[in-house]
Amino acid sequence: MRRSFVGIALLVVVAAVAVLVGSACTVSPALRVNVADGVSDVPLGAPLEVTAASARVDQAVLQRIDVPSAPIELARTDSGAKLSGPLEPDARYRLLVSAEPDQGTPLPWSGPKTKLMVEREFSTVHTPALLDDTDSPLLFTRGQPLVLHFSEPLARAKIASDGAPVETQIANDDAHLLRLDLRNPQPGDELTLRLDEVVGVNGVTASDDTFVVQVPAAVRIVGVNGAAGSEVAIPRDVPALLELDRPVRSLRYRLGDETKTWSGAPTTDIELPVKLGPGESETLTVLEADGVQGGWLPSAQTYTLMGAAPLQLAAFWPDNGATNIPPTGDPTFRFSEAITDRAAAERAISFEPAVPGHFEWLAPNRVHFLPDPSFPRETEITVKVEGGPQSVHGDSGAYLTESSRFAFTTGKDKRIEVSLGRQRLTLYENDEPVWGAPVATGVRGAETPLGTYKVQYKMRQARFRGVNPNGSRYDIPDVNWVMAFFGDYTIHGAYWRQAFGTPGSNGCISLTDANARYVWMWSEEGTPIVITG
Repeated sequence: MRRSFVGIALLVVVAAVAVLVGSACTVSPALRVNVADGVSDVPLGAPLEVTAASARVDQAVLQRIDVPSAPIELARTDSGAKLSGPLEPDARYRLLVSAEPDQGTPLPWSGPKTKLMVEREFSTVHTPALLDDTDSPLLFTRGQPLVLHFSEPLARAKIASDGAPVETQIANDDAHLLRLDLRNPQPGDELTLRLDEVVGVNGVTASDDTFVVQVPAAVRIVGVNGAAGSEVAIPRDVPALLELDRPVRSLRYRLGDETKTWSGAPTTDIELPVKLGPGESETLTVLEADGVQGGWLPSAQTYTLMGAAPLQLAAFWPDNGATNIPPTGDPTFRFSEAITDRAAAERAISFEPAVPGHFEWLAPNRVHFLPDPSFPRETEITVKVEGGPQSVHGDSGAYLTESSRFAFTTGKDKRIEVSLGRQRLTLYENDEPVWGAPVATGVRGAETPLGTYKVQYKMRQARFRGVNPNGSRYDIPDVNWVMAFFGDYTIHGAYWRQAFGTPGSNGCISLTDANARYVWMWSEEGTPIVITG
């Protein structure tokens, strides 16, 4: 009986060991996903797979969580589940997987099997995006590539242009940068460029995009020593002064057979190292000029510089024979060069009939006469400028060799009066009101200036741009019948305005187009404008 008990016990132990060994060789239920939680920049073609061990996948759902979208079911496989299509760029996803463990023979001490759950969040690679602000044109700088900045490194890119040819190159040191080289753009051009076939290193293709490139306006030569022609007289012992329409930082030019360069602080006036005596001459060719804002000289320009000619009365206002000149007009004289003895020049100028008044110098070579209070109305005024060695002398030493005589006829004594309080403009002839109309002057914060002015110049039409008192901007084309009287302040037509007789402008004096035309036709340059409160 003892041996039987031992045998039975041995059989029990062997069976228990066999059960334990069989249990140890069974794989524990598990779910594995080949994408880590929280990972970013997952390639679009990367396989998304779920592997189940000792379990059966009963649900595998992928859904974008950055934008509303429908869930995607992963296809079931023998070993788990797999995404059958590609991922989308610039996306953030959540993957939810659940599985039921396989039903094996449970051990006596095993508890009930629980469902397996796995959750992963990840994001995909990004589309290359242009980081530059293309709402405004990009500014081209000659001699430098235009560089576009992208959010992702580029593998390739192509640019199409409607104008100048464009060469592109991805920067060797930073594939986020695309360098554009415009071939022979013209100053002032505005080119529309199109981004085609932009593909990132990550394999994502960007959609086509367009942007505008602005080529800066050309640098232009205004003249040399105040003269705009190709032949320029240079006063004795005075250097040649090249005058440009915008500041430049460098210049290349040729004097005779010698090529020279200049560079320095941005300026519109460049003194060149050439001085000429009477009868001497030199050829100046301006080859290149680089503007501060990127513009350049479109082509070389050549000038013949000559020693100073005799001093001349270069211009006079009013013109000889002019009529209907305001009695308060200021005859203006411009000489061909700066005047050394201003008192002698003033003594050389006379009027017949003689009127009291005084001279004011507007520039070294320009003076006007202000009658006190005015020339006689509707009268012919004879003007004489005396020439000769003792008369008017210029900086070069030249003098006015010949006398000049001319005449103009005054008109009625006209003036324009504007009452801000009554919001009304009145025209006067010989102190009698002859016409009036309601106006709209400046609102609070942009008041029309009080004082006495005169019509400085007249324009048939202009474009107005500026900022209103509330900070908003305005841009009004085709403003009619414009008369400037003080800086940017003008009298003009306002076709966009509905009400007159009350303030409404940004400081100007505005009328209906019909009334503005009447004032414009009635007035001459020099007509006084009196603005009262």
